[in-house]
Amino acid sequence: MTTRSRLPGSWQVPASSYLEGYAIGGSWLRVGPQGERMSGFTAEEMAVPNFWKTRLHPADRDRVLADDERCERTLEPWRVSYRTVARDGRTVWVRDEAVLVYDDTGEPLHWQGVYINVTDRTLAQLEATRRLQALDELKDTFLSAVSHELRTPLTTVMGACATLERASGRLPEETRAELLRGVTAGAHRLDRLLTDLIDLERLGWGAITLERQPVDLALLLERVAARWRGEGPWPLVSAELDPVLLDADKVDRIADELLANVAKHTPPGTPVWVRARPRDSGVLLAVDDAGPGVPSELRAQVFERFRHGAGVPSYSPGLGIGLSLVLRLAELHGGTAWVEDRPGGGSSFCVVLPGPPR
Repeated sequence: MTTRSRLPGSWQVPASSYLEGYAIGGSWLRVGPQGERMSGFTAEEMAVPNFWKTRLHPADRDRVLADDERCERTLEPWRVSYRTVARDGRTVWVRDEAVLVYDDTGEPLHWQGVYINVTDRTLAQLEATRRLQALDELKDTFLSAVSHELRTPLTTVMGACATLERASGRLPEETRAELLRGVTAGAHRLDRLLTDLIDLERLGWGAITLERQPVDLALLLERVAARWRGEGPWPLVSAELDPVLLDADKVDRIADELLANVAKHTPPGTPVWVRARPRDSGVLLAVDDAGPGVPSELRAQVFERFRHGAGVPSYSPGLGIGLSLVLRLAELHGGTAWVEDRPGGGSSFCVVLPGPPR
């Protein structure tokens, strides 16, 4: 039975009544017009015996036919949800319910039923379930990553502090200095971890804004690279451009996170280059390395939170949020980030940072 609103707009209930003959493979004796609209077939076409069974979605067919056979045998009410395929190929989710009607003598007459189009509701439920599963997986990944990344520096700090406390006056100066360096390194690692986590969340909330100012990018990149060089020549900087209106702190962070990513995913001593070139009213910043590269199927994944590329070395596993921060900070500028092959081998992590809107 099709119900129409008497109000303007011809609103229609997405449901249709039907009658089906009482017999194995019985045909539909009557179907409401809403059923025709849902399926795209006429009532005459749907009256062919077993026609509705031919439109069952392959993934639901065996289950629904088994339940149909059970109801025909037991005469119990029919209540089942399934997918059906409309004339135009659409998948329609329906909730189908029917009861057997008897005559005055107790003999079965026909099945009287109603089927409701629940596609929108079902898809919304499936999407909600998918999101909950994704959040659950993200939570597990987050807890696993954070527990490891917190435990490692904490173990170093606590071990060094315990040694200094127990043997404070008996340790050679060189040993004391080494232990203090370990404490400092562990503290810095914890500070970076917590800062990354907090900033990633603040970016998600929109709590971080840009403070643009003229930036000497060559000088800024040299300063960032110097923090990573140590005693060697790594990395090399190439940047020749006029000052650009950018947020200096955010660009510093982007470059630093890109170099930290290279340190995690390439062997020590791998050649690295940092380059910057004008791009429209902004700049293209890239960090290139001669490492193992990133497989094409993982290039989008590495910018997701708590994700690593393949073959992350055990000596520096990382938390898996550095490149996510790079992408978020680039998007804050109105730009983007990606990774591609470097000519000659290795990877090229690129970031576009547009200038302010004109």
